[in-house]
Amino acid sequence: MNDASDEEAASVRAWLEAAMRPEVEAAIDAILVMVDDAVRAMRPHCLASGNCCRFEAHGHRLYASGLEVARCVLICRSEGRGITTADLEAAVERGNCPWQIGRLCTAREGRPTGCRVYFCDPRASDLVPELAERAHAAVRAIHDRFEIPYEYGEWRSMLARVVGDRTPSSGSRGE
Repeated sequence: MNDASDEEAASVRAWLEAAMRPEVEAAIDAILVMVDDAVRAMRPHCLASGNCCRFEAHGHRLYASGLEVARCVLICRSEGRGITTADLEAAVERGNCPWQIGRLCTAREGRPTGCRVYFCDPRASDLVPELAERAHAAVRAIHDRFEIPYEYGEWRSMLARVVGDRTPSSGSRGE
């Protein structure tokens, strides 16, 4: 392994370990409450079309921090909905999220803030970017506060790094 891949593997391990720490989980939960409250107040309409998860067809991208990605992977594994590298490659080929089944998301509890604030409803178009920025700033602050390596990238690229990591997981969210 070279220095870059060693550093990348260390970041993935740090994200996975941090996602299992109770104080980090509590900090993320506080952000999710803020997002849920703001979404409830916004009252956007959702048709459950699944368009939010079909990135290529609808011309958008989902971005997340390493911590958010690791958290989602661990939660989904613990719920029996883990994904493999092959699942992820198939999703990239289809142009969607690997947890989309039909029109529905099967990663509801673990999904990152970017998923939680995205709505097709045009009435939400002015409020969603501001909420997304606020949520992301709060996630970034968790990385800083708990000294978790910070990286922010396209959802499926970040998933490939975390899912491809063969570091055994442990703790409340492990396999």
